[in-house]
Amino acid sequence: MERYARQLSLPEMSLDKQERLSKTSILMVGAGGLGSPVLPVLAGAGVGHIVIADHDTVDETNLHRQTIYKQDQTRQSKAKLAKTYLEHLNSDIQVEAINEKLGAENHQKLLNSYQFDLILDGSDNFKTKDLLNSYSIKSKSPLLSASVLRFGGQIGLFAGYLSNQPCYRCLFPDFPENAYDCNQAGVLGSASGVIGMLQAHIALCTLLDLGDYKIGDIVIAHLDKLRLENIHLPKNKSCATCKNQDHEEMSNLESRSVMIDILSIEDVAKKDAIIVDVREPHEISSDPLNHDLIKRPPLQIPLTQIPMKMSQLPTHKPLAFICAGNIRSQNAAEYVAARGYEDVCVLDKFSL
Repeated sequence: MERYARQLSLPEMSLDKQERLSKTSILMVGAGGLGSPVLPVLAGAGVGHIVIADHDTVDETNLHRQTIYKQDQTRQSKAKLAKTYLEHLNSDIQVEAINEKLGAENHQKLLNSYQFDLILDGSDNFKTKDLLNSYSIKSKSPLLSASVLRFGGQIGLFAGYLSNQPCYRCLFPDFPENAYDCNQAGVLGSASGVIGMLQAHIALCTLLDLGDYKIGDIVIAHLDKLRLENIHLPKNKSCATCKNQDHEEMSNLESRSVMIDILSIEDVAKKDAIIVDVREPHEISSDPLNHDLIKRPPLQIPLTQIPMKMSQLPTHKPLAFICAGNIRSQNAAEYVAARGYEDVCVLDKFSL
């Protein structure tokens, strides 16, 4: 967990969310201009299972924007090279490479073999995007589709299997016949990087329930003008692709959260609780806990080490977690409470 310490420091993050990410499975179709920035970010963040599908090989014209590849790797499989890159980046995760073109046959094989939490589309043609839209609906997995061209691009989140949410064909009922690709129209390498990073960012926010991005939201980037547009796409009730599907209804049920009390040092002392200090060692040495009501030395377990050191937490006494500002301690308390510890609380640091 130490490698994720900086994102776990975010008030919106928690150990539960990080653990959820480790059990997440995604499909990234395309390991080129978009996949190159997307994949390292998601692997670095701790997405536990990544499947990369790309039948192409590295070409010298790719290298100005597909920067996970090296000059001496031309004519080698992108999917396999990307797999190796991610495995060297994060050995905790599982990465698979599909070095073949997606079509009707292996599309069905994907349906039978995997259940993805999110499908990421980094392809460069409408045929593949249409195929992924169909796969999204049949597998009931949300589709995060992106495209980049010249000095900009767009990203959209689709879930046509839901009764009130759009699919990709709600945005494009008819695909344009004269659409250019990067070979014809060109692309600035930095544009690929920015759009890919936005796609990775939206993917993490979607998987971790962070931010305000919703299904049907589309970001359009005009990077030559440094301008972003945000639009929301409603479901097209006459969409030929998703109108005849067996739709799921949006669930109104929220995942149950554990209510954690924040108590003063006086109340913690009355409970005779064992204090668990989840600050980092350098924080503790510079600001040790000194209070007349603390009866025994606190346990010192940094937040990122709580999952590995659960066995050190006593079960016969109440536990009171403390940190510098009641955020990490709240995360730790919620984490252990969700795993069966019944009497946990947060010791309000500001009461000392």
